[in-house]
Amino acid sequence: MSDMPTIRPFLITAQKDDAMPDQGPFTRIRMFLAAPHRRRLVIIGAAGVAYLIGLAVARRFDWYPQGLPGYIYLGLFAVLGAATTRRWPVETLVLVTLYTAYTTLTPLPPELYGLYLGAPQALVPLAIVVFIMISDDGPVIAPAATFGTLALLMILPWRDIVGLLVESRPLSEALLLDSGEDRSVLVAELIACALVIVFALMLRKQRRVAEELAGKNRELTQLRAAEVARIAEQERTRIARGMHDEVAHHVAALVIRAQAALRVSDGQVEPLEQAMSDIATNGQDVLARIRTVVRVLKSPPANSAVAPLAFTDELGAHVDRVRSIGYDVDATVRVGDAMPAEHRAAIIATVQESLTNTMLHSAAHSVRVDVAEEPLVWTVRVSDPGPARERFADMPKGGSGLESLEERLASLGGQLVSGADGEGWVVTAEVPRTAAGARRRKGKS
Repeated sequence: MSDMPTIRPFLITAQKDDAMPDQGPFTRIRMFLAAPHRRRLVIIGAAGVAYLIGLAVARRFDWYPQGLPGYIYLGLFAVLGAATTRRWPVETLVLVTLYTAYTTLTPLPPELYGLYLGAPQALVPLAIVVFIMISDDGPVIAPAATFGTLALLMILPWRDIVGLLVESRPLSEALLLDSGEDRSVLVAELIACALVIVFALMLRKQRRVAEELAGKNRELTQLRAAEVARIAEQERTRIARGMHDEVAHHVAALVIRAQAALRVSDGQVEPLEQAMSDIATNGQDVLARIRTVVRVLKSPPANSAVAPLAFTDELGAHVDRVRSIGYDVDATVRVGDAMPAEHRAAIIATVQESLTNTMLHSAAHSVRVDVAEEPLVWTVRVSDPGPARERFADMPKGGSGLESLEERLASLGGQLVSGADGEGWVVTAEVPRTAAGARRRKGKS
């Protein structure tokens, strides 16, 4: 008990260190600046500090202009407007507009003469606010009208224009009057104010386009993910179908052979040895097929140097396997070997699945297989006389062999029909050879 006060604080400290790793100052700064609004405020604040430092340096070397207080307040209102426009756009526009109008268009008391700057410097805070409002997808007409009105009132020589109107002289003479400023400078200032609105609208449009592209990119990403999932599902179905086609038929034959071996095991050595030999041979065949499937999944397909079996030979191998375990298979094949690979695999899978179902779900000992080639379609018919009986009662029900086979044939334009035929069961399939065959099959359905 005396050690507990020492051990408990140590454990608590270790857990705290693991849960909250020590973060350096640069990491904390990066985490703080990760939020866009914080990063924006830091940049605005840094710009304001740099502006004030520049004024201080100018004052130190007697470079500062007249009306230094006006430039100080100009910088403060510019920073204030840039920092608050996004959160309080209307309030900021009204405040900066009132400040600009008061310091430029109204008579200032003598103690506030230092605040007067005139155009275009005095328009800078308002230009910043208007630019942010418009470019951030805010209102356009109100800030643009406010900024344009103040710009015209501050830049144009209204005293000269009013004087011309009073004297009934043409307004064109206002451009010729000498009021201490070059008229081209006034025109340039008006163009600069107009460019503030133009650039804000351009940035607004660019941001909208960027948002639309980002939305389209998200949609494309979702579509691509859905397509990848669909392809993966198709691959899983194809792999499951391949494993079912290659393994289920052989395993069913092995189990039936093993049951037959158990029945003849008492005192009959020769049939037992033959049965065990067949089981070993078929087991090796199953293992070889599983390895082939795994090898195909692990590596890209390569051109095989071994020529595939002829259609009749491959179909005969499946029939012989069923015959070897005691079934009487009456097979009639009237099909040429010139057949597309997909159609060939589908027909063989139909016969193989039908034979497997007979071994698993029927008490019949005879099966009839008919495969024929007609002008427009290939036809398959596999039937047994029954009666129906589950050979392996403990086997889980609900296999998807016929369902998967039906989907495979449908992808080729064919169809599969299965059902009871008296006490037995019959499976029929049609696979179109041509487009006309597919149309005929649709007409029948």
